[in-house]
Amino acid sequence: MNSDNFEGLCLIEIGGDSCANCIAVMPVLSELAAQFGLKFVKINVEDNPQSAAAFKIDRIPSIILADDGKPFAQCSGYQPQEILEMWIEAKLDDYKSEQNKGKQGE
Repeated sequence: MNSDNFEGLCLIEIGGDSCANCIAVMPVLSELAAQFGLKFVKINVEDNPQSAAAFKIDRIPSIILADDGKPFAQCSGYQPQEILEMWIEAKLDDYKSEQNKGKQGE
């Protein structure tokens, strides 16, 4: 895992190979990342426990929206595709709105 994995807007799934919900949600997240133009990054806690610790993960699957590796939204647990799609859209809208406010204040 290197910092290049987190360049730009990313949808990060933190899960494990022994987690049925993680396995079930991964293709949904991959599809949603493509739909929203996000880079999809999968982190396996079994192979990368330090990454889970860095993101303060206490439950899998955990889903993080990040910009250049800096998280701006996070949820945990299995969710249906429709719920995840609404969550991603809302969080991206909020983030972009905050970014635009910051640029107007400069």
